[in-house]
Amino acid sequence: MRQPGPPVRQPARPDRSRPAPVARPVSGGGRDIRERAPRSPGCCGTGRHNCQPANPHWRIIGAQANPCAMPNRMLPMLALGLGALAALGFAPLDLWPATLVAVAGLIWIVMASAGWGTAALSGLAFGTSMSLISLNWIAQSFAYQAKMPAVLGWVTVAGLALFLALYVAIPAGLAALATRPVSRMLLFIALWLPAEWLRGVLFTGFAWNPLGIVWLGAPGVHQWAAEIGGIGLSAVLLLAASGLVWMAIGPAMLHRLLGGGVVAAVAVAGWVGDSRVVQSGFLGPPILVIQPGIGQDERYDPAAAARHLTTYLNLTRDALKRADETQRAELPDVTIKEANIERAPEIDSPLRPSTSKVTGQIENTLAAGLGDSNAIQTQQQQNNPVTGRRAGETVPALVLWPEGAIDDLLEQDSALRARLAAVLRPGDVLVTGGAGYNPKTPATPYSNSLFVLDNQGRILSRYDKAHLVPLGEYVPARSLLEPLGVARLVPGGSDFAAGPGPRTLVMPGRFLGMSPVICYEIAFPGAVVDEANRPAWIANISNDAWFGAWGPPQHLAQARLRAIEEGLPVIRATTNGTSAVIDGYGRLLARSLGNGPETLVVTLPPPLPQPAFPRGGALVTMLFAIFLGAVAAFLQRFRHIGINADQI
Repeated sequence: MRQPGPPVRQPARPDRSRPAPVARPVSGGGRDIRERAPRSPGCCGTGRHNCQPANPHWRIIGAQANPCAMPNRMLPMLALGLGALAALGFAPLDLWPATLVAVAGLIWIVMASAGWGTAALSGLAFGTSMSLISLNWIAQSFAYQAKMPAVLGWVTVAGLALFLALYVAIPAGLAALATRPVSRMLLFIALWLPAEWLRGVLFTGFAWNPLGIVWLGAPGVHQWAAEIGGIGLSAVLLLAASGLVWMAIGPAMLHRLLGGGVVAAVAVAGWVGDSRVVQSGFLGPPILVIQPGIGQDERYDPAAAARHLTTYLNLTRDALKRADETQRAELPDVTIKEANIERAPEIDSPLRPSTSKVTGQIENTLAAGLGDSNAIQTQQQQNNPVTGRRAGETVPALVLWPEGAIDDLLEQDSALRARLAAVLRPGDVLVTGGAGYNPKTPATPYSNSLFVLDNQGRILSRYDKAHLVPLGEYVPARSLLEPLGVARLVPGGSDFAAGPGPRTLVMPGRFLGMSPVICYEIAFPGAVVDEANRPAWIANISNDAWFGAWGPPQHLAQARLRAIEEGLPVIRATTNGTSAVIDGYGRLLARSLGNGPETLVVTLPPPLPQPAFPRGGALVTMLFAIFLGAVAAFLQRFRHIGINADQI
């Protein structure tokens, strides 16, 4: 009789009510270990499985990314806070690490978003809060006019912030069309760069506060603007932020090491940038920067016009006396946080100035129209090598007044010109802002102009501002907006006429050719110098009294960035704000200490050889963006060539 055997165990039926375990890679000890991990029971414990993870190919600190950890609807709110954090990196706070961390957070949001809509909305939130906080000073401008309600200033700031946010939202949304995290990251950087360039071009452009300008607060990195410009500095910041993301949440040790390598490379770039800065001598005759300390609340008061002119004339007399009392004009003893510079006038820069442009008392070939080379070479043997002064001789000085210093029409008023000339000595030159007049264009007869006068009261040169401020100097779409009560902030019924663009003004005697830049124009890279006739320096005149507490430091930062990009010193004269002397490395060599009346008596820092940026540095950055886009597209297709897409 057959004996019964042991019972046969039937295979258990799978419980289809629970999802099967899945394998996922876990990094450990530098190698990938496969482990079994249960799938999340629906969305945030609801039991529903129709909500996809934010990005199924990206692990966040050991756990697969899913909307339970950070619901996609929360990402725009997070981006809003990150944008506010990013604003702290701009002047006057200069907390550049805050911007770096905030941008890293935005990159993570783009990588983690479930779709392009969430990413675009997050970019819009980030850009809006960043611009709303950093550009708050624009609202202050509306407090100094009576044609429009002051509250319209905040409406303008909000509208501008929302518009500028589109230049963040569009790259973020388009980048999220890729499915691989690294492709999204690279594509976001590749799209940000041309978007930032377009922001400075479209609709007359608004190039204020490019992302890379925050590097001015960090050691060394900003010096690379000489090669790649401000937009290239933005690329460096985006790469550094991406490195931080990979360091923190990379899917494998290799990726975290690569992220750390990118951050380390940026740190090395800062060290190298610092090493290119050398101590420079100072050249040429004295330059007298006059800051009258006139507040915007009385700037356009007709009853105060005579008093304002008297203030300018008295400050000029005092500054000329100071210059005449010394054998050489020297930098005032000002403590400046941006640069600790030991004054060593006997030390000359090992980076010799360009041999094709005039630089003062250094032998070289002069460009046409920038001075009298024979006179300079003759004086080199006889005179003081810095000031050109013979013993007992009064050296001519250049006096720089700010934007709009003259209220009346200088070209029409010979008595006014005679009064200005009376304060000047033989050989002195006055450079001042005022209103130009052109009767041939009756619709727009006036321009925001800069004039060069000699001590005989003759107008030697005139420059008309080319890049006008919307609502400040003209009303865009006037026929539509004027019936709604919109007017320009500067008094007057008609718009200003725009000038032709950058010019190099020929200066008399031993004064070096300069490029005049009026106020807002200093914010536009590649548009402050006539490269075909490169000047020796940039004169930036402005009225910063409009702009509250945050505007003037940001304006100064734009000037520092242009100085590095062009390798030229920038001398700023402002009505009320920050007058300054900036060398070709962007260092502040002298600055006004407050908003009151002040004068700076200085000599011109030497121009540096023309950097790479004016010769095509922006094009190099755009080619780099195209390269990143191509790499992003290539990595997006890795699954077709046998590479594990889950790791990238």
